[in-house]
Amino acid sequence: MLIDFSFKNFMSFGDECRFDMLANSDKQHRESLIDDKYSRVRLIYGANASGKTSFIRAVAFVRWFIFNSNQLLENMPIPVVPFKFRHDAKNIPSEFALTFVMQGKKYHYAFSCTQERVIYEKLDIYNTAKPTNIFERTDTDTYEFKRDVRTLRDIVSKTTRNKLFLATSANWNYPLTKPVVEFLLNTLLPYSFNEQWQAHIAKIKADGQFEDYKKFCLKFFNNADISIEDFAIEEKKFKEMPKDPMLNSMVSLITQGKAELIEQIENSPVYNINIQHAVTDENTEGKYILNLQEESLGTIQMFELSPILYHVFQNGITFFVDEIDRSLHPILVRYIVSLFLDSEINVNNAQLIANTHDTNLLDLELLRRDEIWFTERDFKSGKTTIYPLTDFSPRKNENIEKAYILGRFGAIPFIKEN
Repeated sequence: MLIDFSFKNFMSFGDECRFDMLANSDKQHRESLIDDKYSRVRLIYGANASGKTSFIRAVAFVRWFIFNSNQLLENMPIPVVPFKFRHDAKNIPSEFALTFVMQGKKYHYAFSCTQERVIYEKLDIYNTAKPTNIFERTDTDTYEFKRDVRTLRDIVSKTTRNKLFLATSANWNYPLTKPVVEFLLNTLLPYSFNEQWQAHIAKIKADGQFEDYKKFCLKFFNNADISIEDFAIEEKKFKEMPKDPMLNSMVSLITQGKAELIEQIENSPVYNINIQHAVTDENTEGKYILNLQEESLGTIQMFELSPILYHVFQNGITFFVDEIDRSLHPILVRYIVSLFLDSEINVNNAQLIANTHDTNLLDLELLRRDEIWFTERDFKSGKTTIYPLTDFSPRKNENIEKAYILGRFGAIPFIKEN
């Protein structure tokens, strides 16, 4: 479970971004909180190009760097993207820090880096109210250890300047960092539509959870007023699917005639999904099958989202979604948000952090005031700032949607007159 996330000098965020899931003293909707302290939902609003996607990409970068750190060869660049509207952008480190709860214990991990090297890195564990430092790295090559000094010194020799010590030590099975890496990789999930869903289907089937997933999916659709009676997922190899000239051209472009790549793609699994609808016409009920690609774009989006949501709720994932309202009716988006807020459904304390333009969700009957955040980009400096609705001390009965559209909270586009 995420408690807070901060970063600096990344994409449009030139200055520090401080974001948290902490609940304030607001008495509204306390039943939706985790342990009466942490929120399950944060929705982020802002104009186009205000930095909402940059926020999601900051999380994605942290996860990518932890996952790929050990694969970087010496002197390979780190693909961090600093704030570029300054003359010395490449020389200023980008900074990232997370506080999170894993198995009931609090952790804090932070690092900074340029494209050439990791500058700073630190991991603290809170066995009590006071943090216990596991390691601290400064000026790239200077390390301080309070325990297991000989073991950790040996791991230092295996860490290059462009690698995270957290990832290297976990790779060498150091018991205090390995579970941290596994937790961060398995619990933080940045997501954009049309990504990852087939991989989740494959994992659900491999784990023998398909029937449970199917029940979840059918309930999910029927509660959302999408009439699906049943569905079947047929696994095929790519080469067994109907030929598509455009897709074949893309494969040729990607593989460039390399036999090994062509064989890999042709034997990769592809899921053909058929959906059954029960339709009554003149008192006669018929059952009809449509392929997923024949459904509406909104139904396709919901279906692609369903295995990810199943995974998120089953495993208590912190789920970051870029444009959650894409191609979905506002009522469906509200329904998805409400699933996260419902402690009887969301029993594993999954968290949703999403950006959106759907102002229908700006409703204090649904959300707490500390669950609404905004991004705004300064026209002169190009820098993004992020801030919560609570900075404006709105009244409990205030029409937040109307106030936002009227510009009271900023974070809206400024349309110039001709």
